[in-house]
Amino acid sequence: MEKIRSTYKDFVKYLSDVWNEVRPGKGRVVWPGFDMIKQATWVVIVSSFGIGLFIGAMDLLLGEVLKLIIGGRM
Repeated sequence: MEKIRSTYKDFVKYLSDVWNEVRPGKGRVVWPGFDMIKQATWVVIVSSFGIGLFIGAMDLLLGEVLKLIIGGRM
């Protein structure tokens, strides 16, 4: 039973420490502003689109190379 109490106390202390670290305005974590979030979202969207185009182009290119190598129709 003592082990359960000790584990519970450790868990409560952990949650308290986490809250002290991340609470807005008083913790050590610096939360991003709305403008930074918008900018990061656009970076993700543009990067995803670019990577998608690259993968699609490579798929077409390598598909044609494979057709040439095996000489068949796909």
